[in-house]
Amino acid sequence: MQFLIDIALSLIYLCAFLLVWIWAWRFWKMYINQKFIDKWNADSILLEIKLPRDIMKSPLATETAIASLLQTGGISTWYAREFSGNLPAYSSLEIASLEGTLHFYVRINKKYKHLVESNFYAQYPGIEIVEADDYTKLIRYHHLSKDVSIWGSNYTLGKKWKPVNEKTGKKYSKSGKSEPKDDKDEYEMPADFFPIKTYVDYGLDKDPKEEFKTDPITPLLEFMGSIGKGEYFWYQVLVQDEGVYSGSKMPKFYVNEQTHEHVSLSKMADTHKKQIRTASHFIEGKPFLDKYGDPEMKKSGKKDEDGKDIMIEALYPKTKVENKKDMDLTQEEKDEIESINKKLSKPLALVVVRLVYVAKKESFNSNHIQNILSFPKPYKGVNSFNPSGVTDPYDFPWQKIGGKRVNWRSEEKFDAYVEREGFFPHIKERKSLDSWEDMIFYSYSMKTRKVFRMLVEAIFFPFDHPHPSDVSILNLEEIATLWHLPGQVAGTPTLPRIDSNKGMAPTNLPQ
Repeated sequence: MQFLIDIALSLIYLCAFLLVWIWAWRFWKMYINQKFIDKWNADSILLEIKLPRDIMKSPLATETAIASLLQTGGISTWYAREFSGNLPAYSSLEIASLEGTLHFYVRINKKYKHLVESNFYAQYPGIEIVEADDYTKLIRYHHLSKDVSIWGSNYTLGKKWKPVNEKTGKKYSKSGKSEPKDDKDEYEMPADFFPIKTYVDYGLDKDPKEEFKTDPITPLLEFMGSIGKGEYFWYQVLVQDEGVYSGSKMPKFYVNEQTHEHVSLSKMADTHKKQIRTASHFIEGKPFLDKYGDPEMKKSGKKDEDGKDIMIEALYPKTKVENKKDMDLTQEEKDEIESINKKLSKPLALVVVRLVYVAKKESFNSNHIQNILSFPKPYKGVNSFNPSGVTDPYDFPWQKIGGKRVNWRSEEKFDAYVEREGFFPHIKERKSLDSWEDMIFYSYSMKTRKVFRMLVEAIFFPFDHPHPSDVSILNLEEIATLWHLPGQVAGTPTLPRIDSNKGMAPTNLPQ
């Protein structure tokens, strides 16, 4: 008996030791990653791009310039990732309307300043680039604010697809059953390999004359230029190179929750194209069906009492897949494959898209919310944007608890914009915890609540690895459609333009 007790105690001590080690590692990772993020933000600068009176170039020039934002350095070794806490580089493309006056910004780490400036000057010789103060300091919001109101939303690609088991051809079930019980039970994954409508679809790649241009960004600029005193509207596109999520440096970005497999966008796209081309699956041991869907019969080699052959179902001898011929593909299927190939033909980036409207209480205009919700319409193509994580996600008044929960969601949105958060969450979204935390921590600061949630996450969920929830993957053409330097087609009177650039002096002048 004592021997069994000793074994049990040894196992308990071993489990306790392993748990303490896991906790220590999780806290260590949180510490070094946050230390890196703090230093990255401290070393980041905001560059304002002042537009000339005439920009004749298409958004292709912006697409070429912003390619310099895709950086992969700093995480090539396991030591840099696990012990130095390094994370993939990221930048931000922003447009801010400060009481109606529009400003174009690029936020980067200062070590990339010369690279980014030279790329923009190469494409737009008439612009002027200057360092600017962070405009988000002009107005502040927190959940106890009495004199400031806010409304905002993130946007992610909304199209989904339903993966199937490549061996059996069966769809995955959300409930974990062998087959979905109905359409609602079918498991879906983001179909980010489908493109939105881009500037190429609008014909801007052909450099038409200004009077013939249809630029999808102009509705947003016109709205942003129309707001007044005490109002601020901010637009942000965070950008990070997708290439670092290759599995060797960082885990592949997408996760099939049914198989727990990490996949890249290109792998997921190949799987979907293969699924389109698949006509049927033949499973070993399953009945062979005729063209009417009935099992075919074959002789068993045995005879009955009357001397007649005994017939049995013909079964497939091995598992195989039968593919469609090109001539058998429908036009819709061909268009899907073509659109996927088009998107994957250009460099890819992880992207977070945010819009925030914040204003003094007396200046806040709720009619502007509709402009935020209308933002995705010009970009609707094979894929489109859907709001994800608005400041008021509740359908019924009793869910808001006197408005306290809306105030928290609003501060979370404001804080995420100001900190340029999006790619590296320390904590997982847990709605079951949010409801009571919203009440208990209402008189405390956002920082206090974040620290508490990080402690809860590390202690009670040490094996979880939080995944960013509002991130999509776009190619450079799509990003340049969402953010580019507009020509005269954007006639917003509150969009300042300079007469000439004030570029740097030539480096070869005599001393």
